[in-house]
Amino acid sequence: MEGTAFSIEEASFDASLLPEGSRTPGSEAFHRAVTDYFKKSYASMGGQLSVVFAAGRIEVAWEPAAPEAPAMATIGPLLQQRRFDEARPLLETLLQLQPEHPEALYNLGVLASEEGRLEEARLLLRRAVVANAPDAHAQANAQVALALAAMRLGDKAEARQALEAAIEVEPGNSFALRSLGSLLVIAGAYAAAVERFRQALKAAPDDLIATFNLAQALLELDPDEHRDEADRLLLRVIEAQPYGELANKAKDLRSSIARRDLRADQPDGLRQDAVSYCLQALRLFEGMDQQRFLAVLSEVGAVGQGGLQINEPGTSRSLKTLPGSWSDLALACLIHVGMKRLMPDEDSGLGIGAEYEEAVRLQSS
Repeated sequence: MEGTAFSIEEASFDASLLPEGSRTPGSEAFHRAVTDYFKKSYASMGGQLSVVFAAGRIEVAWEPAAPEAPAMATIGPLLQQRRFDEARPLLETLLQLQPEHPEALYNLGVLASEEGRLEEARLLLRRAVVANAPDAHAQANAQVALALAAMRLGDKAEARQALEAAIEVEPGNSFALRSLGSLLVIAGAYAAAVERFRQALKAAPDDLIATFNLAQALLELDPDEHRDEADRLLLRVIEAQPYGELANKAKDLRSSIARRDLRADQPDGLRQDAVSYCLQALRLFEGMDQQRFLAVLSEVGAVGQGGLQINEPGTSRSLKTLPGSWSDLALACLIHVGMKRLMPDEDSGLGIGAEYEEAVRLQSS
């Protein structure tokens, strides 16, 4: 709404609108009554009113109130509750009224990035980096968000530059350290990535993603030298979070370590102990009814979810569904043989397929 301004002669004002005793133009009572009249007339519209008397004229000017900027105290809970459709127009209004508002720039940039509007996100987040300069933590977070948008656009150079800038501003920003480590892994700079992941874990010891990423980078760097440390890190992930995508990745990586261990001493031949265990499992399951077979396989599979150290013959576990004690390699063979019985075309991924085939041949001969 636009403002209003007009001028009239005092003598032309309709004095009947004023209380008796205040109808004489030029008198103080007239000026007070006219001012009160216009204030009441514009009261419902808000804004700012000016009534000035000069040279026998009444000068009236009214300006609407500036729109009130939405408060981040109102917008923040909407973002936390992922009510983005409600938060977005408030953020856009805030940015329109305050074009360099740091939080509005950052949050609109993050929303644009999540929604795939990456170029828009990058422009907003570049501005957010500058606007957030007085606050080291906020600036580092803006740099990290800019890096993620740049990575999604395939611009690894800007992503790395932004992450390094974030760490320079806030050396203990664990997310920036972890993200830079991941970027270095993509570039094949495994030693540098390991260092960044270690720094991330020093800043945030309970960060399971950084824990998993460090294990992965160590195995890429040198699987022989770092095998034990990587396995301990993966086990930590599984123990802290037994289920979910990250746990499954950790279990798969531990299985790959176990498969590598399995072949370490006999790269060109069969492991005869695995052949024997597979043959034992074939004979065990052959004379077992389906209900008990499923119960055994279910229990052994649950044990295997925690990871099996199949290259350590000293391991010994007891089962509720089977008598005796079982090494981890023997359990792995039970799992493989059981899976083959249920799904002949599937593989357990435990790396004992050749030993199983040899056991099948021996059983049928």
